[in-house]
Amino acid sequence: MLWRHHHPDITVDDPRYRQVALLYAFILIMALYFGVIGTLNLVLFGDEAIALFDFAGFACTLGIYAYTRRTAQFRRASWAAVLTLIGVLAGFTWLARGASYSLLWITVLPPIAFFLLGVRAGSWVTGLFFTFVMVFLAVVEPNWHQVHLSQGALLNFAEVMTAHWFLFRHYEISRTEAYQQLKESAAIDRLTGLWNRMRLDEALADTLALARRTGRGTAVLLADVDHFKQINDVHGHLMGDDVLREIARILQRGIRHTDRVGRWGGEEFLVLCPDTDAEGARILAEKVRAAVAAGDYPAGVAVTVSVGVAAARGDLDADQFLQIADRQLYRAKAGGRDCVMVEQSDGATVKP
Repeated sequence: MLWRHHHPDITVDDPRYRQVALLYAFILIMALYFGVIGTLNLVLFGDEAIALFDFAGFACTLGIYAYTRRTAQFRRASWAAVLTLIGVLAGFTWLARGASYSLLWITVLPPIAFFLLGVRAGSWVTGLFFTFVMVFLAVVEPNWHQVHLSQGALLNFAEVMTAHWFLFRHYEISRTEAYQQLKESAAIDRLTGLWNRMRLDEALADTLALARRTGRGTAVLLADVDHFKQINDVHGHLMGDDVLREIARILQRGIRHTDRVGRWGGEEFLVLCPDTDAEGARILAEKVRAAVAAGDYPAGVAVTVSVGVAAARGDLDADQFLQIADRQLYRAKAGGRDCVMVEQSDGATVKP
């Protein structure tokens, strides 16, 4: 797709990808349509007034394309594209005066408005424009001499527009909900129900970016189940899965409402703690460690965790931050396990 050369930061995984692709496709189709139809109206039909509206739409569309390329303001560009279409449709409705089934073009608005603007804005824009068209037809149509729309024709037109409004609104709501469910399921670890590593990576990057702007502290707790391989070997992998699920429940109950927890991989869990200094992170880590050790596990299995803690104020990137936590986790393992080790981004360690 050509537009990706202008916005290389928008990848397939970006939530904006679909909307941006649709926006550019719509802009190019509009430009082609307005240019071709305007030329036909001018050359074949000699209708200069309608051709003028088409060429105005063509010029506006090119302007929207250039603006979108330069600024990447996709929301504003979407509004500009929809309003341009509404302007051309309104002008065409007035000038064509219902001739040659011209009112059929009104029905192209709902899919475009809903897809580009979303459910809420699309509903309002489409509903208001349809209402305007019906009022316009009721007031002005009796004065049209070339075409006279019967009461039945007007009623049918109103019914079709209403059906379009409901159908496309329902479709967009269903599509949005399905996308949200897919996005959420892709971010969840199926065994524990916690965030998976992909979602944790995103949250960590966002939290560190916020910490850089505000100068507030941020901490991560990297917890690893001690002797987990032995649990699997002695009690079986199903028992190991039960242990991981129980630890996940303990972590969810033990963290604060502002913290985020996920399964980092294997028997490792990561807790993301915004607005938290080294001492606060240490206290939370000790609470987590004690809660895991006191957990109620099947068959009387004894479970402990070692926790490595990193604390910073946004002066590190995610990889550096995690390296500190991993280093402290290694120290906790080497120090006898079932303990907490903490390090600040300046290299200072915090005593247990």
